[in-house]
Amino acid sequence: MHKPIPIFFACNDRYVPYLDVAIISLISHASPDREYRITVLKTDITERNQAILLKHAKENVSIEFYDVRNMLEPVKHKLPEMFYFSLAAYYRFFIETAFPQYDKAIYLDCDVVLLNDIAKLYDTDVTGYLVGAVYEQNTDRSPAFTNYVEDIIGIPYNTYFNSGVMVMNLAEFRKNKVQEKFLWMLGEYHFDSLAPDQEYLNVICHGKVKYLPTGWNKHSFPEPPEGELNLCHFALSNKPWHYPETINGEYFWKYAEKSEFYPALRETLNNYSDADRKRDYDSFLELLGSIEKIKTSDRTFRKLWFKNEVCHG
Repeated sequence: MHKPIPIFFACNDRYVPYLDVAIISLISHASPDREYRITVLKTDITERNQAILLKHAKENVSIEFYDVRNMLEPVKHKLPEMFYFSLAAYYRFFIETAFPQYDKAIYLDCDVVLLNDIAKLYDTDVTGYLVGAVYEQNTDRSPAFTNYVEDIIGIPYNTYFNSGVMVMNLAEFRKNKVQEKFLWMLGEYHFDSLAPDQEYLNVICHGKVKYLPTGWNKHSFPEPPEGELNLCHFALSNKPWHYPETINGEYFWKYAEKSEFYPALRETLNNYSDADRKRDYDSFLELLGSIEKIKTSDRTFRKLWFKNEVCHG
């Protein structure tokens, strides 16, 4: 008999419309023979928006909300700012202790669309690994990002994974004290980096990652997926609700049509202006400029963490 499948999203109120589409797509491919337990990690989602999401629950799909405020508050002031992400990106670090009943779980970003049964991803054998994940498809597209991963984070670029879709081996997380290590690192260091949540995970999990085909976390790049296209991830600024030409964006709109937020999503697309697009481009240039600044810093993962080998102490 199959165990229930725990699936975690981290979301703030602003991102609820995209989470709604993700949940609709997930349930559209759910097997009637499996049980799915969706938990939304949150702090500020309104009662109205929670009610909209709860409408999708069915006999074999439960949806609940978990307020991480009490766990987040003591360390909130230590969490670094990020270019494209909110504090919600850090919520995944608290799953291992907040949900001791689970030894394994799926974590998904809100800007994804499922094209296959998430049970197939959950059934991935991650014995002996901390996570099952897909390598970050952005790192080998630009020398700047390739060098960033190797020279600043301190790991080979082709081992750097995207943390927006993960099979989490929570039993192994507890054994390796991942949350404890993360909180200790926050207290001891203040690393200069671009995406701290993802980079902490890459550093802590390095060498204990099972790499999955890109079909389970396909970003909006023209290269074909490895294996079947199972999940589209509209990461960074490649949002179909901003750019009609986004690769695989048609899959987002297929499920968005079934959402109560569909009119608002179409309005967002129609009203996204040239000034908005310029702001996205300027943010990208700012990000590249930050890489150059961080190169000169003494507070990088490579210089403070791997060089001193404290991760092995």
